[in-house]
Amino acid sequence: MSSSIINVLSLAVFIFFVQRLWIHFAVHRRFPLPPGPKGWPLIGNLFDLPKEKAYVRYMNMSGEYHSDLLYFNAAGTSLLILNSSEAANDLLVRRWKIYSDRPPLPMASLAGVDFSFGLHSYGDKWRKHRLLFKREISALNLQTYQKPLLQESMIMFLHNLLETPQKFESHIHLLFGGTLLSSAYGLSVEDLQDYYLMLVKEGMRAVAEVTIPGTYIVDFFPVLKYLPAWFPGISFKRKAAQERVYIDGMVHETMSFVKKNMKNGTAKSSIASRQLQKMHNEGTWSEEEETVLRNVLGVLYGAGTDTTAITTMDIILGFLLNPDSLKKGQAAVDAALGFDRLPDYGDEGKIPYVDAVVMEALRWQPVAPLGLAHYTRSADIYRGHYIPANTIVLENTWAILHDPATYGEDVDQFRPGRFLNPDGTLNNAVPYPSAAFGYGRRTCPGKSYAQSALWLTVASLLSCFDFSKPVNEKGEEIHLSVDYIDGLITHPSTFECIIRPRSKVVERLIRQKREQQVLS
Repeated sequence: MSSSIINVLSLAVFIFFVQRLWIHFAVHRRFPLPPGPKGWPLIGNLFDLPKEKAYVRYMNMSGEYHSDLLYFNAAGTSLLILNSSEAANDLLVRRWKIYSDRPPLPMASLAGVDFSFGLHSYGDKWRKHRLLFKREISALNLQTYQKPLLQESMIMFLHNLLETPQKFESHIHLLFGGTLLSSAYGLSVEDLQDYYLMLVKEGMRAVAEVTIPGTYIVDFFPVLKYLPAWFPGISFKRKAAQERVYIDGMVHETMSFVKKNMKNGTAKSSIASRQLQKMHNEGTWSEEEETVLRNVLGVLYGAGTDTTAITTMDIILGFLLNPDSLKKGQAAVDAALGFDRLPDYGDEGKIPYVDAVVMEALRWQPVAPLGLAHYTRSADIYRGHYIPANTIVLENTWAILHDPATYGEDVDQFRPGRFLNPDGTLNNAVPYPSAAFGYGRRTCPGKSYAQSALWLTVASLLSCFDFSKPVNEKGEEIHLSVDYIDGLITHPSTFECIIRPRSKVVERLIRQKREQQVLS
């Protein structure tokens, strides 16, 4: 690279710093910034940002600074952490006009994650994508398409657990991934090694890799994206190119599958086939309209698979760590259903303990503990503090859902009973863990599907299986020490579990249902 180019880039970085520092130190001096570490000249708090389990560190820092607001200036980038539901509701819900945007994520864009409307700026493009998503996950479509598909997939899932219980993690991913791939594209997925299922898994792994806040220098200095990949320190470009292969494959190959089958007349009914056919019938097809559809479906089956699968793993882990919750859940399901049938969607909402297990899993281990970043469109004054424009705002979902004042002193424990009254009914005085789905205009639009899918899964697991810790050669239980792997979405590290059918009656019911399914 010539010295002139390096000089231009150096000047651009210098100007970037000066502009940001002017905002922080010369503008709005009448109002202080929210509390936070002091920082260093130029780089500010760049090295104060926690690298591991940031959500826990931010929660603890609230106590250190006696504030539920924490402010960082990371090399000129403003970052605000909201550690309470009060602050999150005040800013993200009540002042949504300022706080509903998303920050630019150069690394994610380089890797192709800009297909996800969840990361789009607040505006018409985002509204168009979200409207289509909500229409396809509406109450009517849930009842007509998604719920019956999940009910069918559940039978295969329960049968898989009977046959190879040691592969429970893969079976869980197959349950949700297969259901959503069938719903979105008409794909029939029954094999753990199915090509499209593996494509989704790798694609979502890649998405998680490139969207971790504070990981890539280009997210702090966007000008660096113009440097060639061979330039020293620009390894992020090679990383982005590698991950883009998986992300593009996840989004594009599935749609190509549907279009090819529609052309051949062999396409099964799915969201993709119905929407594409509707466009052609009405003469509204365009490349832009198809791109919107493709993007929305990528979000639906990509994010929907990971979040529900991880939460189900959390639930099983919770049962292992608190066997009493498993016994109480089994007793509640038995009392409601008896012993001669399996749960179905007609039972949803009729077994409060199952609702409590779902709520406790969402609260205990939120899959996105720092949510998805918001972004201020303009400056704001809140509680006498100045919040600059273009500030990245993170709601600390972990801190909100681990608030002892709201959920009790044992917030680190898995205890579904915290949501119940002594008589077994739901205790409305304990808030639903809605923070797990985000705040304001950017609340997760798949909330209703996730709740229903998790409800049926929990009811089915409680009805059919016992879960216990692994044992050593002496038959003694092995202590479980499970860590959570960091990322935009966190998940438990692999753990072992003994899964057995609760009775011969249950085993026979599952096998009969699966046999009928195969023959039909």
